[in-house]
Amino acid sequence: MFIFWDNSNIHISGLKAMEQKEPDQLKELFRTNFKNLFELVRNNREVESAYLSGSIPPPNNALWDYLKNMGINLQLLNKTAEGTEQESVDMSLQTMMLRTAMDHMSEPSTIAILTGDGAGKQLGEGFLSDLKRIKNLGWNIEVYSWENSCNRYLKEYAQKNGKFIALDDYYFSITFLKEDRYNPTGNQVRPSTSLIL
Repeated sequence: MFIFWDNSNIHISGLKAMEQKEPDQLKELFRTNFKNLFELVRNNREVESAYLSGSIPPPNNALWDYLKNMGINLQLLNKTAEGTEQESVDMSLQTMMLRTAMDHMSEPSTIAILTGDGAGKQLGEGFLSDLKRIKNLGWNIEVYSWENSCNRYLKEYAQKNGKFIALDDYYFSITFLKEDRYNPTGNQVRPSTSLIL
């Protein structure tokens, strides 16, 4: 399988999920448990390649090094002067998805994406349009997204043509709060939903 991870979309949408799951907590404390999220998607399967697209800054080099050590290929682009993401962050991930599908046409497997962004479908662009192209090439598709922010067309397509996995069901496994809902051993303080799908 191949994994494509839209880091900014997943993080920002996770903050919205936090408002429902832990409304009394400060957003500044919210963190993604990258290892657990990766394991949720991997689900004991062999990962041929994993790609994460994001913008810099933040986070910091220690986090990027951690992800590299997990075997994740990083595609990092600078933010604009206004502090917003360039469209090329999404486009770089979508391009890598299409290249992967084309390069492995003789033996398609599974492409899993972590995003909620379905913009651009009217123009034949974006994650949804590219997933349709990839599905037509014989690939299995999986979408991992937060319920509160997933594009409804992307969700519906995944449900009808592959798998849609709501990250909300795994909130306490794939997130933690800095200096609170996490301890130095890496074990969670609160019980969490199983990572096995």
